[in-house]
Amino acid sequence: MKLDSSLSEGSGRQVLVVGLDGATFDLLQPLMDQGKLPNLASMASRGVHGKLFSTILPLSPTAWTSFSTGKNAGKHGIYDFSKRSEGTYDYVPTSSQDGISETVWDVVGRFGGHSIVVNVPLTYPPKPVSGVMISGFPTPVAKRDFTYPGELLHELESRFGKIEIHKPSILYRKGKESEIGEKLIHITRQQTEITQYLMESRDWDLTISVYDATDVLGHYFWAYLDKNHPKYDPKLAEPVRSIVEDIHVELDKGVGKLFQLVGPETLKLVVSDHGFGPVYYGVYVNNWLLEQGYMHFKQTPIVKVKYWAFRRGLHTYNLLQIAKRLGLVNSIESAYATKSRMVDLVKKTSLSMDDIDWTRTRVSSFGNLGQLYLNIKGRDPGGVVKPELADELAREVVSKLKELEDPKRHVQMFDHVYVKSDIFLGDASKDAPDIVFFDEQMKYTAHRMFELGSNNLVSPHPLYSGNHKFDGILFMEGIGVRPSRDILQSRNELIDITPTILGYLGRPIPEDIDGRVLYELFDNFGTLQTENPVPNGSEFSKIQLGVKNIKSKAQL
Repeated sequence: MKLDSSLSEGSGRQVLVVGLDGATFDLLQPLMDQGKLPNLASMASRGVHGKLFSTILPLSPTAWTSFSTGKNAGKHGIYDFSKRSEGTYDYVPTSSQDGISETVWDVVGRFGGHSIVVNVPLTYPPKPVSGVMISGFPTPVAKRDFTYPGELLHELESRFGKIEIHKPSILYRKGKESEIGEKLIHITRQQTEITQYLMESRDWDLTISVYDATDVLGHYFWAYLDKNHPKYDPKLAEPVRSIVEDIHVELDKGVGKLFQLVGPETLKLVVSDHGFGPVYYGVYVNNWLLEQGYMHFKQTPIVKVKYWAFRRGLHTYNLLQIAKRLGLVNSIESAYATKSRMVDLVKKTSLSMDDIDWTRTRVSSFGNLGQLYLNIKGRDPGGVVKPELADELAREVVSKLKELEDPKRHVQMFDHVYVKSDIFLGDASKDAPDIVFFDEQMKYTAHRMFELGSNNLVSPHPLYSGNHKFDGILFMEGIGVRPSRDILQSRNELIDITPTILGYLGRPIPEDIDGRVLYELFDNFGTLQTENPVPNGSEFSKIQLGVKNIKSKAQL
């Protein structure tokens, strides 16, 4: 790519990105209108703001990796918090080592620049970077290897004490609302202080700092923000709203403090990887696969007994409810979210994915949003589906899933169902789930925590009261940004942020990128002459025609 001289290396431009994981205008806009978020409100009036379409699926590891690479998951290879271990049906955690694409900070470093990267999800273990990095969720902080360079941790601890910028270890149950709120504010304040220190003590071209608080409160507290929620409790509604407001006010203060450190030549962005909203029901998709004859269990005596008990209600969810009544676990949510002895015992006692007969199973569900995998001969260790019949089978399942109804409420549950070639493009798409499906409103959702957690198809969501939605947020301000530009109807996507950052800094944009430079949001971006169409959208855009409706609705 040829660069205009005004954007050439050494132009002195900087980019500062503040990430608010899971932030949504549903919560931000009322607080902005009330004058309680002055820094974001000022940013909106001086620059541009609007909704930002996430990734399919809107899972944090996929979304933040698409943000940092400008690519769809079919190229960067990150689909979830876990992946199938090659040659087995077991799943292992996903890490930064699984990403196969250059990040925006990699490109900046390759051309002589320096970056500060703080708490971006799925950056553990931290890879070498031209600059500094504190890895983000999920990070095992006890291992003390979450900074690059390694000695950075000692430097920060000598100045700030114990580093506590990651998601809190406190797990939600009623009565913990204030404790969780106070912890989130403490974490937010320390992250602001650490980011300030790094910005003031290092030379940098790009700084990215991602805050987790908005995601945590969304998962835990949404039931008390929605009067129609099955878990709504009017006694907690007002206290929780106050906590949610306090957390957003603290985040807004953090935005203001970081922005005070930079001049007008710095492009400033506030983005989220996805939005948030209520989730009402959990869907146990493997029960449907069993009913449809796509999945089968082993015929051993012990599995037959477990299946008999499962059909009569002896399953993970009910066993944990009993354990809760007996005081053996604090809450269903905490039991699901931890690797406790009780959970291990429950899983051994009740029917589990270990009991599947793979020699007779054609389709199974596993993943944070219930993704479906075909059991393909030659690809999977016990594969039974002939490769030449895989597409036909996938289309058959898609057709049936589109018609699947909640048996009690008689409403269609999943309005978007796709085979992987509809969504993903690239060499890494071979590892993608074969079928993805979701309810655009995300009130119904499948989840990895309960593949066989209940003998019902639908039940109250056992883990969260809020979940991810497609419409995230975008604020942008700086030299050349068109003030008060209404971008609510524009096609702005998370994958567009990296090419826009690189273009603004005058760094070459990788040719295989899927995002585009958001030229239309600037009056004076500078002229970028390109020999290929990549910065204005790649081949990836052409395969997403089937998801136009999501994008148009998300931008309204």
